[in-house]
Amino acid sequence: MRPPVVLIAATLTLATGLAHADECRLKPKEVVSKFMNEFYIQKHVRTAFETWVEPGYVQHNPLAATGREAAIAFLEPFFRDHPDANYSIKRIIAEGNLVVVHSQAKFTAGDRGLAVVDILRVEHCKIAEHWDVAQPVPEKSANANGMF
Repeated sequence: MRPPVVLIAATLTLATGLAHADECRLKPKEVVSKFMNEFYIQKHVRTAFETWVEPGYVQHNPLAATGREAAIAFLEPFFRDHPDANYSIKRIIAEGNLVVVHSQAKFTAGDRGLAVVDILRVEHCKIAEHWDVAQPVPEKSANANGMF
């Protein structure tokens, strides 16, 4: 005897809901940490964005288009064209659904790099919105504190 179609549909819906609920037990800081590791450190752009970023991702950087696919389309060639680019995450700070990442970006081996601050809004275990600012690391500083 075949189980009723409604029972199968209900079981699939429940299983999908439970899997999503398990994923969403992550705190926003954990979501961003996993994303940053996969994206910045491992350089798996598409996988990181498809796993951790909403399709309707809102981008506030005036040089970048909004949307997950737009980000992937920009960043995959960037990493291909800059194989020596690397990022060092210095700290991740979270308050509610907003997560701030302070990092250093270097594009070549001898580069002093940039001090970067990313602000990400997380909803339902996905990055939904992004702001960023970057400042070149100077050769000389007015103080000995460093940028990191």
